[in-house]
Order: sequence, then C-alpha cells, then structure tokens
Amino acid sequence: MKSDRLVFAAMSPAFLRAMESYHSEKDRLFEDHLARGFLKSSWRALLELMRLPGVGSSILALRGRQFPGVIGGLLCMTRYIDDALSDALREGLDQVVILGAGYDTRALRIPGIDKTHVFEVDHPAPQDWKKKCLKKMVGTLPPHITFVPMDFDEQSLEDEMEAAGFKTGARTFVISEGVTQYITAEANDATFQYVSKAAPGSRFVFLYVHSGVIDGSFKDSEKWTSLAQRQGVPWVFGIDPGELEQYLSARGFALLDHVGASDYQERYLNPLGRHLDVIEIGRIALAEVIG
Repeated sequence: MKSDRLVFAAMSPAFLRAMESYHSEKDRLFEDHLARGFLKSSWRALLELMRLPGVGSSILALRGRQFPGVIGGLLCMTRYIDDALSDALREGLDQVVILGAGYDTRALRIPGIDKTHVFEVDHPAPQDWKKKCLKKMVGTLPPHITFVPMDFDEQSLEDEMEAAGFKTGARTFVISEGVTQYITAEANDATFQYVSKAAPGSRFVFLYVHSGVIDGSFKDSEKWTSLAQRQGVPWVFGIDPGELEQYLSARGFALLDHVGASDYQERYLNPLGRHLDVIEIGRIALAEVIG
C-alpha cells in the first residue's frame, strides 16, 4: 500500500469521531476532542460544512445510501472499545497495545490510561503524521506512549514489540480496531499467537469482517471489496462468525463477547433515542487469554 493511501484511510475514522463529538453531551456516543487535530485543511473545511443546518444531514444521507451502515458501525465500534478498555483499566492493567493505531486518541482521552504503558503499533506513514500533529496539540509526545512503526505483512510483531520494551508476562489489553481485514491469514495468525503470550486474563478486542465478504459468498460483497480496493487498502482476510469461537480457542483465547448491529442498537443507540444504520458485515469480538 502507498503511504499516502494509508494516511488518507486513517483520516476518515478521525473525521467521524470529530463529527460525533459535535453532538450535545446527552446525544453523543463518545467525545473525542483531539480527533479534529489530525485532519488536513480540506477535511477540516468539510467538517465545518457538515455543521451547517441541513447540509450535514444531506451529506450523511447520501453516504448512507451509497454505503449503508458504515458510519453507524464505526461510531458504535468506537464506543464499544472505549467501554471495554475502561472496564479493563478499572480492573487493573499494566500495558495497552493499539494495533493499527492510526489517529486513535484513547491513550490520551480514556481516564486512567496514563498510568499504564501504551504501545501504538502502525505503519510509519500515518504514525509520523500522528506524532507531528500530537506535538502541535499537546506540545510533546506523551511519555506513557511508545510508538512502534511496522508493516504487519513484512515484519514480526513479536520482534518489534520486544525491541520496544513490551512485557509478555504482564496483564495487557490489546485493541485491533481496523487491522485484521487488511493483512494476510498468516499475519493474523502470528498476531493472535503473539497476543496469547500475554498474562492469563489479558484481553484482546478486535474488529473482523465476515469471511463471506472476502470469498464473494456474502450479499453485496463485491460492493464492499471494490470500495476497499479503490481506497488502496484491499480486504484480504475474514472470519466466519460461526467459527470464531473455534478460531480463538485454537490460539489460546476464550470468547467473552461478540457483538454486531442489533447489539449496538440495543446497548447504545436506543438509550440515546437515536437510530443509525449499522453495517452487518463487520463485528467486534472481545477475547481473553486463557494461558
């Protein structure tokens, strides 16, 4: 993948998080006051345009018709991971690992995370942009964050994390919000095998897409794979939801939670009185290292 494509791909979720943060406190799923700081000038201009009466809703409706459920899915997945991480922090953590971190801001906005050691793993291109933006926003790179540049298909996660100071025996929370579908089955297997070396009770939350989208058997799969291909970040890996528990067990994990569109509506959107279409092809799983 070209570096500029990776920078662009990481900017879209940051844009959506910034947009969600403009909702009133009683209506929003979460607040991310830093997300806007990672956007280039053209994205910031669009963000301000979206705030105009009638304009934002029209643009969102258009995008919703083109790619139903994408925006709602990304927003609800963000909320789910925020909650899962917050729960783990309250129970006690030594380390947090964010794989494919992009412009994720959890290391700065989730209460208590500054008491842990956070490892942000990502391709050098978006990571360099992130560090540049963070220096502008907060003055210096936060001391509790270690940035680990790597290409999952070309480098060993184990080697890079060991060099960065990661402790395999420590209680750890690992986030993989948008990685699994972009890397090979072999690279995913290596990632799961490595995370399973963390202390028993460590948790791994990850987004995955239905394997039927990858092999073409899922309804409208070509639309989604073509979109990813046009963005320069093709999808190459998926998991059958019915086989997820077995997949995890073979790699040293127990499945704790497994959620999708209907769960998000019930847990998050209904209590706020909001309805968002949520994509059905992507799901979130929360697993625990069983040792």
